[in-house]
Amino acid sequence: MGQFKTNAIVIGRTDYRDHDRMLTLFSPDRGRLEVLARRAKSPKSPLLSASELFCSGEYVLYSSGEHTSVVSCQVTDAFYPLREDYERLSHGTLMLEMCRVVVQPEQPEQRFFLHFLRSLAHLAYGSASPRSVTAVFMAGLLSLNGFRPAVRKCTCCGNALIPGEGMTYGFSLTRGGILCPACCIADGRTLTGKDVADMQWIMKEGLAALDGGLKVSSAVFYALLEMAKKRLECTFQSEKMLAF
Repeated sequence: MGQFKTNAIVIGRTDYRDHDRMLTLFSPDRGRLEVLARRAKSPKSPLLSASELFCSGEYVLYSSGEHTSVVSCQVTDAFYPLREDYERLSHGTLMLEMCRVVVQPEQPEQRFFLHFLRSLAHLAYGSASPRSVTAVFMAGLLSLNGFRPAVRKCTCCGNALIPGEGMTYGFSLTRGGILCPACCIADGRTLTGKDVADMQWIMKEGLAALDGGLKVSSAVFYALLEMAKKRLECTFQSEKMLAF
């Protein structure tokens, strides 16, 4: 294939030999890429910052046979604030792990790439809580991969869901969405009227919901996390880093 350019985000990194690193890149037009960054661990290496987790930029790569290596990188954003706050770092790490599961080699992911990039920006520089940002990220991940949660109608009886104060709703993993008060008999997590309203707002507005002061509960967060694990058929080791 020779030399080519692609925008990408580092979603995985492993030290290799004494001075090299193996990187997992998320490219919007090439999907997941496994590449070698030679001498990236050296303090004076031009690839030092480009081989860090969360780094985004324009990567120049060289492919020969089954091997691809990094030639150079014009760094766009390193999202450095994530490294200064444990809570934000733990949520960012969970996002990275989810991307490594979802993104496949040679599978373009333009919309999901943009969603991930914007989510990292909110997480690093925004005022919304890390839990809220990650909840919106997971909702987008599910929707873009064909698993959009049902939040407007009860997934059991089909009646419209109108959030009410003091009412109890359910979230069904098997049905993939919210259950009305009449149907929420022990099939998933319990949600309040505010939780339902928040989920409806998230599914309608996406990341723009964060600009309106969205603050999701742990019930909403874990409902979406459990749904992601069920639909993607995996578990996430970085979940253990979350402090709730």
